[in-house]
Amino acid sequence: MEISELTLKLIIILIPGAIATRVYQKVTIHEKWTSFQFIANSILFGSFSYLITELFIVKLYDDKRLINFWNDLPTSEIPYDIVLKTCITGLFIGLIVSAIDHFKILNWFAKKIKISNKYGDENLYSHFLNASNVTEVYVRDLENNTTYHGIIDSFSETDTTCEIVLWDVAVYSNDPSKLVNNLDKVYLSRPKNNITIELPIKTEGNGETTETTTTETA
Repeated sequence: MEISELTLKLIIILIPGAIATRVYQKVTIHEKWTSFQFIANSILFGSFSYLITELFIVKLYDDKRLINFWNDLPTSEIPYDIVLKTCITGLFIGLIVSAIDHFKILNWFAKKIKISNKYGDENLYSHFLNASNVTEVYVRDLENNTTYHGIIDSFSETDTTCEIVLWDVAVYSNDPSKLVNNLDKVYLSRPKNNITIELPIKTEGNGETTETTTTETA
């Protein structure tokens, strides 16, 4: 199948947006994108990449090749060096947008001006474990009557399964409650309705430290 010159140019100019989208897709937590969503985001990020690059090279270097390229898209030559610079811009845009998403800057601003209470796009499981104060947890395996107490190393989730890696782990039986093992690290993969995650809260009283727990059911 022969690819027309215009089609080839359109593919090439979409590369910076695809780079930005791929970076954003890799470092943020969200549901799996469809092909349409990936292409739509590539076009959006690519547009910003070319806009910023165009402003930069025109203002600082008085280089108008990119403007001429857009004005004569079907027949003009591709300025490959500028496309390469735009790819670098796309990489930084992907990182910046990922940081905005990770720190929930838009959601924070929306809450400040009282137009939304939405915390973000990730599910509650990821939102709970991503909180800055959530490091040490109790993971209760309800089916196997076992509790794992440790420090969160990493976690992920599918449609049916919760996965979590803990280190410095103490393993307890629930009934009766007793320590049965100590582990350096453990990987757990359980159905969503079979685990409960509890967060210890340390409170000071009479010079001693006691622990209570708050519960998050996966």
